[in-house]
Amino acid sequence: METIIDQSCLRSLLIERVPEARQEFGALPGEASVYTTLHKLYEVTSVLAHQNRFKAVKRCLLAAEDLLIHAEPKISNAVCTIYIYQLAMLLDKRDARAEVIHYLLPRALRAEYRRQLTVCLP
Repeated sequence: METIIDQSCLRSLLIERVPEARQEFGALPGEASVYTTLHKLYEVTSVLAHQNRFKAVKRCLLAAEDLLIHAEPKISNAVCTIYIYQLAMLLDKRDARAEVIHYLLPRALRAEYRRQLTVCLP
């Protein structure tokens, strides 16, 4: 049986998985909501992408996928509503950076991204 990621270990997991953002996640208050934490994960992903640090971007995407798959439902829903929604805005720019990020998307995030795109189509 796999362990389920809950809110108490969310910040420490992100610090461990994305060492480039250790300072940003460490600066979050201890009682930061799931939504605040995932918004910070998106901000870190975006900044790293604009710095062309794609290995670090890949670590962010893998951490988000791990949360989507192995976290409690509240966190998984927040990944869908916060992280993937904002990531979609970054991917919709259709520049070279967006193409690299789209290529780096792990399978579960890519499937959720496509699901969100098809749901909003008329």
